[in-house]
Amino acid sequence: MQKILFIGIDGAGKTALYQKFFGKKPPAQLLNIPPTRGIAKYKHDFLRSDVEIIDVGGGKKFRQGYIGNKELVSNLSAIVYFVDVQNVSKYEETANFLILWTKSIADQLRNVKGYILFNKIDPGLEAQIKNGLAQLAQLIAPLDALIPGGLIKNITSIYTDSSNQTMQRILLDTLPKKMSKTPVSALPQVQQEPATHSPPVHKVILKPPVEKQKKFLTEPAVSKTVTIPKTTPSPTAGPPKLVESSITDVAPPNMNIVQPMKKEEAKRIQEKIAERLSDIITATLDNNTELTAIAVYTENAERVVGAVQRGANPEILQLIEITLSKINLEEYMQKIGKIRIGGEGHLKIDVYNIFFEKISPEHVSTVICTSIEESSIKNIQQLNKYLNQALSVSPDSVSDDTFKRSDLMTELKMRLHRRGKSVDELL
Repeated sequence: MQKILFIGIDGAGKTALYQKFFGKKPPAQLLNIPPTRGIAKYKHDFLRSDVEIIDVGGGKKFRQGYIGNKELVSNLSAIVYFVDVQNVSKYEETANFLILWTKSIADQLRNVKGYILFNKIDPGLEAQIKNGLAQLAQLIAPLDALIPGGLIKNITSIYTDSSNQTMQRILLDTLPKKMSKTPVSALPQVQQEPATHSPPVHKVILKPPVEKQKKFLTEPAVSKTVTIPKTTPSPTAGPPKLVESSITDVAPPNMNIVQPMKKEEAKRIQEKIAERLSDIITATLDNNTELTAIAVYTENAERVVGAVQRGANPEILQLIEITLSKINLEEYMQKIGKIRIGGEGHLKIDVYNIFFEKISPEHVSTVICTSIEESSIKNIQQLNKYLNQALSVSPDSVSDDTFKRSDLMTELKMRLHRRGKSVDELL
């Protein structure tokens, strides 16, 4: 299991980033998140690998419990440090805590990847934050020497896709080479507990509010154990205002944290995602003989990737493509949600059942079955979730020729071809 620790003082944005990536919540819903009290643990399934996110509350009364707490960092895959670039008044407090904590558990960090997120660099504030970023980087510079291999530095904001992009990179960097043998079909279990040696915290169990889920959301809602905060932050609108700084002009450090994703990095991410997806698709077909074919189409009915069972009749895909060309797939894609029998995302042609689901703004997944069993539906839902995870990040500040979903599909098609699964070999 990948274990990823989020650490930083209170208000650094740890829970907001988690909710944006895994909960797919918009910025407006992230402004009034109650502070985490104690330790929250969230379990997820990312590209058929079990992931546990450990979100430690950064309040002063909890911090002492983390110092020297080796159980907290046992079997970690990565540590993600969060620093609030806007709150200048807490720069020294942030640096002192992160350095003190890291020194106290430094002997446990072998093979642990380290990341630092300069958070809350919101659109339009970059120029004002420049001096503060330089000062903050100098204060936390000792962390580099404490993490084997140094820290990977990123800038993030809930108002841009930088946070999603960064989270995906971290998950991919720590992804094990082999997939989990058993797909996770149950809802993620989430626990929250007070940190060791910290003051006792009153806890209650809260279930997610019952509300209509957004269409095409593949990550299920989860229950979690939380504590009731004494106060609730007052609502704000739009990006938070920058805290006034008295820092004098300091040249920013020479850190590659503000540049768009390099082509080499984009290529590396695409290759890793494509390889994992080819593993998943191959295993899905091999283990579920009732699944005839899997294909991904664009809104103009163009098939960008397809895979079939060995010995299957490929003419069914040609029939589907003829069918799709006769409807306005772009309009149809706006209607379909999660797959369901008899719903907008289900068609029947001859003996074949075809299930559709929107997996990205431009792509629809199509899975063809010869029979409908409960296990088949679950496997299709899992497959579509992984496709959504792979295509969910929509990079901004990145040129079109650097990172494209179509490039990822091309990589995937190439790998399926090598495995003898690509539908192009049969058509």
